[in-house]
Amino acid sequence: MENTFDTHDKFILYLEKNAKMFSEERQKELVDVAENHLPNFIRTYFIPTFGELYEQTDHNLYLKLRSQVSSNAEANAHNNIEHTQYTVVMKFFAGFLQSKLFKGKEVVNLTEKELENKGKYNSKSTTTLPKEAKEDPLQPEEVPEEYLTEGRIHQVNVTKHERSHELRQLCLNHYGYTCQVCGMNFEQKYGEIGKDFIEVHHINPIAETDGEHVLDPKIGLIPLCSNCHSMIHRGPNGTVFTPEQLKAIIETQKEKPTTSNR
Repeated sequence: MENTFDTHDKFILYLEKNAKMFSEERQKELVDVAENHLPNFIRTYFIPTFGELYEQTDHNLYLKLRSQVSSNAEANAHNNIEHTQYTVVMKFFAGFLQSKLFKGKEVVNLTEKELENKGKYNSKSTTTLPKEAKEDPLQPEEVPEEYLTEGRIHQVNVTKHERSHELRQLCLNHYGYTCQVCGMNFEQKYGEIGKDFIEVHHINPIAETDGEHVLDPKIGLIPLCSNCHSMIHRGPNGTVFTPEQLKAIIETQKEKPTTSNR
């Protein structure tokens, strides 16, 4: 039987595919901010008549608003104190609105277990969704005036490896909430909003395992800040750096003479 998805579910699937640098908890925050907070943010600082999120499906609108945040002092201040920044949410939402997932041109079949968890990010809002971002969301946005067309339909079977919240917490109980590569601590840097926030990295990528397996959280997991978590996955030829290799890269950069932009 064909699976049916509303735009809320599709947005979740889009983030799971395109926001892999974020933890599952952070992806959940993105969905919540997008659906329950972003519309009010836009109404307050930019468009008083703005309606519900999923009713506004022009990706250019969100890219334009995203670029205007920095020039609006009040909006920028509000954006900077949010745990999940609105500019990040608008970037992914605009990308989703351009995606084949949103346009209904990507067929997705979930496993029975995934269907049971399909509504895990329950939303208070009842709205509709966005279009697609670049393969690497960390790269700067480039929005051409005209888009190349694409329409080939293909079927995608999505299989996810479940992550254990218990193992994650045991890892944090052992290491604490400080990045084990660069030493960054979110609470020390951002204050109360950064308390108890850190991402947890699998030393051996979970996607490369054969399924359910025993994992020592003190050896197989490690807390990393968002930057180090992103960079550790950028090894040569799609490999993942070890924490020691990433530390060595950071130290090498420190030793390089600084250059002036003047």
